[in-house]
Amino acid sequence: MEEWLASPIFNGKAMSLDKLQGFLCAVISAPDTIPPSQWMPEVFKSEPAHESVEQAQEFMTLMMRFYNGMAAELGGNQPIEFILKPRSGTDQRPDYQTWCEGYILGWGLSAEEWLSPGNEPLKKLTFPLLLLSGAFKEESERRGKEYLPDDEYAKLQQECADLLPKVVADIYHYWHFRMKPVPTKRETPKVGRNETCPCGSGLKFKQCCGKERTLH
Repeated sequence: MEEWLASPIFNGKAMSLDKLQGFLCAVISAPDTIPPSQWMPEVFKSEPAHESVEQAQEFMTLMMRFYNGMAAELGGNQPIEFILKPRSGTDQRPDYQTWCEGYILGWGLSAEEWLSPGNEPLKKLTFPLLLLSGAFKEESERRGKEYLPDDEYAKLQQECADLLPKVVADIYHYWHFRMKPVPTKRETPKVGRNETCPCGSGLKFKQCCGKERTLH
């Protein structure tokens, strides 16, 4: 997949694999269904220049296999295996920022407002993602203020990085728990087949409204 994304058919505009993983985790976790027709243009940023129909089909098969694999991991009650690249050639620490930027881009495609007023549980869960993306620090610097002293910021980054696997899993389950249908409670007692039909006909229920109908 990484070789595909870096190939000339995407003109250097496709997401990197680490950013794509973060992006798809959010797309899959969203409470509303985000179809491929909506999220794929964000991955490529331009129309892929496939050399043939067969090449396009091969790539799409691989992409959907990657998507389905992520969905299976998120739904399996196990922390996902993160794809993280080094920050640079000289800094081999994991680049959480790119991964989290992808995640935030993915949740932005959802029609649901993730950080709506009063949604404190989700705000708490998304804090590590927003911090690791650099969003809080950038906003403070934009206002001409220091977010945190460097040593405190580095410590907080590490704490958020340690929490990230659990946070990503918890966001998925947070939304999918809310989406589960609530069983309907019967408001009236069930009518027995030999009891009088409640419609008022005077017949037994099995001979009236409870009678099996033959479809032609």
